[in-house]
Amino acid sequence: MPRLLLSTVAAFVLSTAVSAAPPATPELVLDDTRPKVSAWPAVSVRGDPDHALTLDQVRRDPEAFEAPRGPTGNLGPRRDTVWLRVPLRVAGGDGRWIFDLDYPSIQEADLYLLEAGEAAMEWRLGSARPFAERPLPSRSHSAMLSLSPGHRYELFLRVRTPSAMVLPIALIKPEPYQLREYRLQFEQGLILGIALALLVYSLVHWWGLGNPLFGYYAVMLCGSSAFFLTYFGIAQQYFWGEPTDLTLKIAPMAVLLALAAGGQFVALALGTRRHSPRLHGGLASVSVGSIAAFAATLAGLLDYRASQLAATVLGPSLMLLAVPAAWAGARRRDPIGLYMLLGWASYAVGAIIMAGLLRGLLPATRLSQHMFQWGWLIEMLIWMRVLGLSMESVRRAAERAETEKRVFESMAYTDPLTGLPNRRGLGLKLASALRLRQPDDAVAVYLLDLDGFKAVNDGLGHDAGDELLVEVSQRLRQHLRHHDVIARLGGDEFVIVASSLAGESEALVLGRKLLDAFGSPFTVAGQFCRVGLTLGFALAPQDGDDVAVLLKRADIAMYAGKQAGRHTLRRWMASLEST
Repeated sequence: MPRLLLSTVAAFVLSTAVSAAPPATPELVLDDTRPKVSAWPAVSVRGDPDHALTLDQVRRDPEAFEAPRGPTGNLGPRRDTVWLRVPLRVAGGDGRWIFDLDYPSIQEADLYLLEAGEAAMEWRLGSARPFAERPLPSRSHSAMLSLSPGHRYELFLRVRTPSAMVLPIALIKPEPYQLREYRLQFEQGLILGIALALLVYSLVHWWGLGNPLFGYYAVMLCGSSAFFLTYFGIAQQYFWGEPTDLTLKIAPMAVLLALAAGGQFVALALGTRRHSPRLHGGLASVSVGSIAAFAATLAGLLDYRASQLAATVLGPSLMLLAVPAAWAGARRRDPIGLYMLLGWASYAVGAIIMAGLLRGLLPATRLSQHMFQWGWLIEMLIWMRVLGLSMESVRRAAERAETEKRVFESMAYTDPLTGLPNRRGLGLKLASALRLRQPDDAVAVYLLDLDGFKAVNDGLGHDAGDELLVEVSQRLRQHLRHHDVIARLGGDEFVIVASSLAGESEALVLGRKLLDAFGSPFTVAGQFCRVGLTLGFALAPQDGDDVAVLLKRADIAMYAGKQAGRHTLRRWMASLEST
């Protein structure tokens, strides 16, 4: 992955190196046969460290200008004011040309058109000026030039900005200029529409599932989208026409916001708290540092340069921490780690190219200016898969938890030997039967005790005794209705709950049926053995409508049957309480 990333960046640098630092020509020749002409081959520059030079001073000293160093259209980060000079000649055509500086982050750019050494026109450009005062209502810094064929002119551009001096200057005919703007607006609208769809999706899932991963994803989308809207000049064109100290710092603040959420997103998606505590601490530090820098910028404690510096330091730090964490996850065969690596690879290509552009290492081309946005968009789409895998992981964890819950409930409410409800399970089922009983129906609660079980258990062993209890539970089930409940209280005591009975007569019929069922012997440990039943029962609501009361009275009736000679069926009566 690192080798592929370096190869991609190297290929990009080599492909753009051809356009870096072309030799300067005496003047720029304009002809309608070439509707777009880069001004950079004819550009010469002069620094103004004290920000004090005037147009009259610089135009009288052309020898102080020199050919720009570095790649085409890019002077990199500079603190001084820079003057650019472009001599030009109109070879033919209608003379209608648009001067275009297609880097909206430039804050101050004053353009002067001179003919025969005298100022003919001047324009105030830059993002620090109100949008309504721009010569052309465009997101880039542009002005309409009316030139005469056969005449020579000089363009002087005074630039001052805290951002990098990326200066892709061109002269374009009006029709191609408008077509370019339409295409760029469509492209940005399409990307913004995708981002909005992803944002709505993540917010809905965050609200519905309560999963913070979707919340961090939404914040990343908001921060990154705000950066690109500002970077490409869309925000000032449509959202705020009047620049303020805060709006001029929106771009680095948006990056810091995205980084703050990105650190938490990576940590949560990769489970670094559990798998990589040190990396988790580093990711947390990036988030905290980003929030602190964002707050300081918002409070006016950091200016544009300091805020941008914080973003350019924290951004690579997040990537350097996230890539090892994702690699470790991929080695654990965690698909989230693999997709995170793919996302970071896409992001890294764009981020490295953007860093090279801002540091003055790469020429200002359409590719270099847009690569970061496309890398980010691909990363966000890939990370949608990360969200899907996270949801799948949460679903599987919930299913495991539910399975474990059912197992624990089964252990708590089920007799492990027979699989019948135990005392706790019986309480729930009897309570349910009483609650659902129809007004004209009765519920019979039988308490059964095996006659002769101790002899089998002592004579054939405990394993045979356990086998006999299982056989007893199966025989009881064979002679009961499907909705009747059989439970084992412990030892050789069983309880049967029979609902939807007409009354005592039907309960007696069912009880005698059970007694008869034990007339045939059981086969246990390869031997025949006989056991009988003694049953006592109570009816609800006649004998009570409480679980504990009914069980107690059924037990009293069963005990009375034992005293009467066993293998009997008795119903509880009040007279049994005194015996």
